[in-house]
Amino acid sequence: MEQVKFPADFLWGASIATYQTDGADNTQWHAWEVENANQLAANYETAFAPVNPGYQAFLAEAKDQTNYVAGTGIEHRKHYATDFDLLAELNFNAFRFSVEWARIEPVEGQFDQAEIAYLKTYLHSLKAHGIKPVLSLWHWTMPTWFTDKGAFEHKANLKYWDRFVRFVLTELQADVDMILTLNEWNVYTFMSYIAGEWVPNQTNFVKGTWVAQNLVWAHQHAYKIAKEIKPAFQVSVAHNTSSQYAGDTKLNTKFALAWNTFQRDSFFLRQTYKYMDFLGVNWYNTDTFIAGQVQNPNTKINDLGWDMRPGQINLILEQLYAKYHLPILITENGLADADDSDRQWWLEQTFTSLHTAMEHGVEIVGYLHWSAFDNFEWDKGFWPKFGLIAVDRQHDNAREIRPSARWYATFIAAQQGK
Repeated sequence: MEQVKFPADFLWGASIATYQTDGADNTQWHAWEVENANQLAANYETAFAPVNPGYQAFLAEAKDQTNYVAGTGIEHRKHYATDFDLLAELNFNAFRFSVEWARIEPVEGQFDQAEIAYLKTYLHSLKAHGIKPVLSLWHWTMPTWFTDKGAFEHKANLKYWDRFVRFVLTELQADVDMILTLNEWNVYTFMSYIAGEWVPNQTNFVKGTWVAQNLVWAHQHAYKIAKEIKPAFQVSVAHNTSSQYAGDTKLNTKFALAWNTFQRDSFFLRQTYKYMDFLGVNWYNTDTFIAGQVQNPNTKINDLGWDMRPGQINLILEQLYAKYHLPILITENGLADADDSDRQWWLEQTFTSLHTAMEHGVEIVGYLHWSAFDNFEWDKGFWPKFGLIAVDRQHDNAREIRPSARWYATFIAAQQGK
């Protein structure tokens, strides 16, 4: 790749979510996955044969119902100290992780001090490795007592969210500065309440819109609570977005582009950007709209069949920065790539595009790859491999740094003048 130079204080690293690395039995997702594992396994060929010619490479794992049950995940909780050794070996200076509400407040109104003690030890270990923690408060999973009340379907339930946020940030304030309140509000709302593919499996646009609005308020509340506790907290969200193209000039294409921008970005960000110190961005793809529909070229696809054009991430970053004038942290960006044949190329293309955005005036403060480790990818289970570090679940979750991650480490070292 061409030589590009990033600021000396740029954040380099990767992200995880606690449920995806360690599971948690008392969440709404665990109950759902146990009930649906057989069906998810049976549907694999129907879902992926049309979109990925290489789908048979994953057939054995993807047809196994145990693939769809998180269990204890990759046991990062057990091995975090040696996992952090690997992250330090990769020259990371930042790492995003999430807390699990169901572990912190397993019973309504009862907080587990042992879990807080664990998190403090976790944070101390991370910082001892020279790595800055970026903490996510909500990455889709919730305690079953909260979802039994309707979760974010009801504005009145925000009092439980507020109590949880206040407790966590009060307890952990000494060890963390960067907070992400919500992860991908739009993906959760769409998949759970509009498409109906995730728990609670509803297809109600009105209810989905109301959940989205309650998540707007949830972020606003969390921001205010954070600033009350510690004004120096830097607060944002991990916002899922994409770059987009008009492949023709038809009216329905123009309408589709406008609607996509509104429902994916503007609805939430217009109401929340003033309650942010920076903007966290999760980016995986570009969408090309033709005749009002997404029709991507799919010249290169990842193992999930997703179109790959990483060199176009700058397009949406430039648009978002022009609208909201917030510094941007890439909080997720990556690909399912089990044989590691495209990950280095993806990183090279992405970094060149990020540099282009910065040359065009966008303030970007860091890049966190998804994911640090192979882990549990929700209704896809364990078969998609997003990790910079491979995890062999058949051999005691053994870790192995992939060649692309070695390249990433070398790139970081050059940026850091090592």
